[in-house]
Amino acid sequence: MAKPDNIIIIGGTACGAKAAARARRLDQAANITIIEQRDNLSSATCGLPYFLSGAVVENDLVARQADYFRNIFRLNVLLNTKALSIDRAAHTVTATDLKTGSNTTLPYDKLGLATGAAPIVPNWEGKDLKGVFTLNNIPDAMAIRSYINQAKATGAVIVGAGLIGLEAAENLINMGLAVTIIEALGWPLPGLLDEEVAALVTKQLLKKDIDLIFGERVSGFRGSPEGKVTGVMVGSKTIEADIAIMALGVRPNTTLAKEAGLKIGQLGGIDVDEHLHTSDPDIYAGGDCVEVTNIVTKKKNFVPLGSTANKHGRIIGSNITGGRESFLGVAGTAAVKVFNLNVGRTGLNEKQAWEAGFDVLTALVPAFDHATYYPKSKEILVKLVAEKSTGRILGGQAVGKGDTIKRIDVLATAITFVADVQALAGTDLAYAPPYNSAMDPLHNAANVIRNKQAGYAPSLTPMEVKQKLDNGDDFILLDVRSNMEWKTGHIKGQQVKLLPLPELRNRLDELPKDAEIVTFCRTSIRAYQAQRILIGAGFTSVKFMDGSMAAWPYDL
Repeated sequence: MAKPDNIIIIGGTACGAKAAARARRLDQAANITIIEQRDNLSSATCGLPYFLSGAVVENDLVARQADYFRNIFRLNVLLNTKALSIDRAAHTVTATDLKTGSNTTLPYDKLGLATGAAPIVPNWEGKDLKGVFTLNNIPDAMAIRSYINQAKATGAVIVGAGLIGLEAAENLINMGLAVTIIEALGWPLPGLLDEEVAALVTKQLLKKDIDLIFGERVSGFRGSPEGKVTGVMVGSKTIEADIAIMALGVRPNTTLAKEAGLKIGQLGGIDVDEHLHTSDPDIYAGGDCVEVTNIVTKKKNFVPLGSTANKHGRIIGSNITGGRESFLGVAGTAAVKVFNLNVGRTGLNEKQAWEAGFDVLTALVPAFDHATYYPKSKEILVKLVAEKSTGRILGGQAVGKGDTIKRIDVLATAITFVADVQALAGTDLAYAPPYNSAMDPLHNAANVIRNKQAGYAPSLTPMEVKQKLDNGDDFILLDVRSNMEWKTGHIKGQQVKLLPLPELRNRLDELPKDAEIVTFCRTSIRAYQAQRILIGAGFTSVKFMDGSMAAWPYDL
């Protein structure tokens, strides 16, 4: 393909700036123009919550100033300029200068769309009150900081417990505000985490005195006669608020694409192929405005992430100048800091895996992030999701004070290369006491799945055990920890019995062989050993509690 004379990129954040820079590196002759409606390029919008509290400063959110692109890359940078329309037949873009109001029409041979996404703002009563915000760009963050100072705000309500909502909550707490989070679904990060992992995030939020309202929907905002927000309406209740932040997710910005007649996907994003071509061979699109393929299900998803946008930018820059690079798709990998918890996930969670038609096995494994005899090891909890018949790794989640994210990165790699639990269990991961245990938590999780595949390790989740306790089911919940551990805290219930593991073989006659027994300890290692002893002794219905006390999210 001949290299184009004129390249236009609409959108100058992660994807657009990356595309333009890559295109220039590959083609020193083309006339390349970036059109950006705000007054900066290449802004790190993922850092916005940390800008609120001053953990990062404004200059650090702009990776490259506009003059860098003008001087180093010889790009035509049009800031404060909005693209109004695309004439595909004439190969032109009409744009307006937002300061002067003057319009200009620019020719293109190849066009890249990196128009991003806009916050979801329901048509709620009071949504336009002063003090009601979204957090999507640097001006939003500056406006929130300014309003908190001017209004002397002491209480904030965040609507939505996704990534931005939780990050904003932490930083508002660090600013001294009281925070309430309202989430329509049942737990934090509901689109990312399963209940067992999310429960530990909930415990952390409650420790930080954040009020949590799950399973209820916001209907609007109350305001003062001066037009300032005073509360958030949830059902028949009003939660007092000096400031409210809507963190309900985003929708792809596709107005330009729709009006130009480009194909839009079923989820509302621009439809692109593996080369990021739109339905017009001379127009590419990437970043938060497009739908992407999930590498596990092979179905289109809308997963707006800065990491994906940067990958897309490089591919667009390559292909728009004559290349033929492909985008593999996404695993849906994400990470978030929740105070001193490190939370990550990749692939499919358990619910998503079932919904996608997989027969699923899971493992819930508490562990330490490095050898416990080396100072400062920290606990983590790993959940592994795999296909029952093949052992193919479908997804994983991890939460804890220790290093969870390197485990998520290993799982993302395994998922990308379609690995199974046998391969994961044998993967030669780095080991030294300051960095890991001889058996990484992922090795243990993979082996738990393998034991379950072989029928050696039937289990119940902590949620299933709690339901059996609450229902008054006739079973024995066998605590095989030590007497000292029992005294420091234990699960309450008439079904609970303490029988320390070292004594188990000599006290088997205390347990009915036909009873349903669920064993547990602190991390499930002793619980699994107890289960194998009981099964070997002829007990007919024995399971262990996955994750045991380390994954038990309820009060003792």
